[in-house]
Amino acid sequence: MKYYLRHYFDPFFDHTKLSPSTVSGGRVDHHCLGYVQNVISGQIIAELLPAPENTDSINPQFLMDSPALPVGPNTVVNPDNNFQLLASRNGYVFYHENLISVKKLLNIHGNVNFNTGNVIYVNDLCVEGIVRTGFELQARNILVKDIVEGAAIRSLDAFTAEKGIKGAKSCVIDAGSNIRAAFCENCELQAGNDIYIEGSALHTRMSLNGSLVVKERLQGGKVYANDMVYVGEQLGGGRNTPTSIIMGYPPVLMKKLEGIEKMVETVEERIAQLEKICAKSTLHRTENSSKLEFEEKRMRALRKEQKRIVTLMQKNAQLDLCRVVVPGVIRPGVEISIGGHYTKINDYLENVVVSLRDGELNFNSPATIKK
Repeated sequence: MKYYLRHYFDPFFDHTKLSPSTVSGGRVDHHCLGYVQNVISGQIIAELLPAPENTDSINPQFLMDSPALPVGPNTVVNPDNNFQLLASRNGYVFYHENLISVKKLLNIHGNVNFNTGNVIYVNDLCVEGIVRTGFELQARNILVKDIVEGAAIRSLDAFTAEKGIKGAKSCVIDAGSNIRAAFCENCELQAGNDIYIEGSALHTRMSLNGSLVVKERLQGGKVYANDMVYVGEQLGGGRNTPTSIIMGYPPVLMKKLEGIEKMVETVEERIAQLEKICAKSTLHRTENSSKLEFEEKRMRALRKEQKRIVTLMQKNAQLDLCRVVVPGVIRPGVEISIGGHYTKINDYLENVVVSLRDGELNFNSPATIKK
C-alpha cells in the first residue's frame, strides 16, 4: 500500500520570493507578504494518507511505500493518531535535511521593508537590520539590532532596540513587560513594566507601570509612570520644550482620563456655541434645540465616565512609591504631578529627588545616597 504526505503548510515556501496579498477591489497590499509560516504547539502540520489510484497530481517526493513521518526538531507524532505529525512548540515550520522542523527564534537577516512586509510571529523575533517606517512587527520577545524608524511594534513580552529609535512622530511600541533602547526620539512607548534608555529620550510619550531609567537626557514629551523616574544628566529642555511627568496612578487610567478631559473641552465649546445660536431667536432655538440636547446628554455621559475613572485611580493609587530622581539638572519648564499634586519648575535644580510626603511635593538633595 502506498501513502502520500499531506502538508498543512507550503513545503516549498521561500521567504525570498514573496508576493503581496490581494485585498478588496483587486488591490494588492505591499505590506502583507506572508513572510513566515507560523505554527503553534499541538497543531497538525502534516499527515499520511492512503495514496489514490491516480497519483499524477501528487509530487513524487511525497509518495512513499511505508507510513514513515519525517519527524524533525520540535515536532512529534500525534499519540492519538500515528499518521499525523504535530508541532511541539510555537514557531515557524520548514523542511531541513528532508525532515519537517519547527524553530523557535525567527531571524530576519536584513531590514524590515517592502522585501519582508509586516511580520507577525508567534515566538521570539530578531531583526538584524532596520525596521523601516510604515511597517509592523508582532511577536513574543523582539530584538532589533539596528535602528527602529516610524514602525508599529507589539511584543507580548520584552522589546529591545540596540541602536535606538528614530520615530519620526509615527512610531508606537507596545511591550507586555520591558522596553530597552540605546536612545529614543519622537515616538510613543508603552510598557507593562520598566523602560530603560541608555542614552537620551527626546520628545517621546511614555507610559509604564514600573520604573523609567534615562541615563542621559529626558527632554520634551510626557511620561505616565507608577513607580520611579530616574534621569541621570538632564530633565527638561527649557521653557519652550514642554516636559511633563505624571505619576501615582495606573498609566492606562491616566491616559484615558486625559482623553476624556479633552472630549469634555470639545463638548463644552460645542454647547456654548449652540446656546448662543439658540438665544438669537425662537426660530434658531427650534432648529438647534435637539442638537443642544444631544450635546448635553453627551456631556453627562462623559462626566459620569470621568467620575468612574477617577474613583478607579484613587483605589489603585501607589503614591508612596513615586519619586523623580535626578542626580543631574532639572531645567525650568518641567511639570511634575504626583497623585494630583502639581508643580512647575521655575528655576534650575541640581541633584534632587522629588516625592510626595504628607500631601505635599518635597524636593530633597542629594538625589541618591551612596553607601
